[in-house]
Amino acid sequence: MVRASQYDVVIIGAGINGAGIARDAAMRGLKVLLIEKGEIGAGTTSASTRLIHGGLRYLEHFEFGLVYESLREREILLRIAPDLVRPLGITIPIYKQSRRGRLTIRAGMILYDLLSWGKSLPRHRMLSRNETLERWPGLNPESLVGSALYYDAQVEFPERLVLANVASAREFGAEVLTHTRVTDLIVEDGKVSGVELISEVAQKEFVEARVVINAAGPWIDQVLAPVKSPKLIGGTKGSHLVVPVFPGAPANAIYLEARSDGRPIFIIPWNKLYLIGTTDVRFEGDPDEVRCEPWEVDYLLSETNLALPGANLTYNSILYTYSGVRPLPVTGNKDEQSITRRHFIREHPQLPNLLSIVGGKLTTYRSLAEECVALIFRKLGKDAPPCRTATEKLPGTS
Repeated sequence: MVRASQYDVVIIGAGINGAGIARDAAMRGLKVLLIEKGEIGAGTTSASTRLIHGGLRYLEHFEFGLVYESLREREILLRIAPDLVRPLGITIPIYKQSRRGRLTIRAGMILYDLLSWGKSLPRHRMLSRNETLERWPGLNPESLVGSALYYDAQVEFPERLVLANVASAREFGAEVLTHTRVTDLIVEDGKVSGVELISEVAQKEFVEARVVINAAGPWIDQVLAPVKSPKLIGGTKGSHLVVPVFPGAPANAIYLEARSDGRPIFIIPWNKLYLIGTTDVRFEGDPDEVRCEPWEVDYLLSETNLALPGANLTYNSILYTYSGVRPLPVTGNKDEQSITRRHFIREHPQLPNLLSIVGGKLTTYRSLAEECVALIFRKLGKDAPPCRTATEKLPGTS
């Protein structure tokens, strides 16, 4: 077993959260090692709906703090990664049978604008039935009463956002290992003294660490297995379809209320194709084996064809599907939609230098990283230099 030099922080998982933490920690002068079992950004991050959004639907659950944080971070990402994160218009069609009527939608839109006061994106607009059908003639006209048009942002390729963070971390001295699995957490004197790892091309190795960050997403509990931690992840699966341009395809994103169950579904222009998703169902299996199931395909096709009748999408229309597991906190019998999307930095009382990142979302990765790195400095007994990730552009952006 080869013993490497000690790192201030070893981060397990190079999804958006791990990459963001690595960048912030390295920029503040810490000696960082980032470890990823596969390709950078190839897990949950790559399986997202590819939106940078304020969390409009979180208003229904009174998570005003999360919405405010998300809107603030959306504005920061538009500034520091303008080539990767771009404005996206989103339409919410309103029907007589919708669970959320015109007044409810308008109230939500006003609050959304107020929470993002000073934003660079346009304010919302409420449109009549005729205005809606003029702009989006492919929408189902039956029982349509109007629509709301608002703006969030899209990151077409979130993997590039992860890579930009990793590239920045490397510029500031971080080391990165890919295709390398952490096989054990080494505990000595009541602390995690390091990690045991093995790569596809090298023998087993031990790396010393003063602080270990478990940012493995839905694989968090697998990483914690050696230290017998209580279960932290109660993940839900989200699946998407990718289809070519179809008759009646909208020029901007459509935010649907599914007729069968009221869940939100997006139909989004993406990479000269269309992205349709997502589902939201409990998942207890191995995240490496997650797949889009036939019922999910049927559900997404059916709801899209109801909303845009001219589309006539079938199984043969699908170019491919993809699925991922959201690393949400373990809960009781809560409805999937009501499980918070806030992030939690879980401390382990018996192992004070081990931290696990639970939950969170693509939009708020930077603020999560800032909070986590401040905690790392406290664990190290050092004063934290100022965080600069909100103002310094990511590499490769104009």
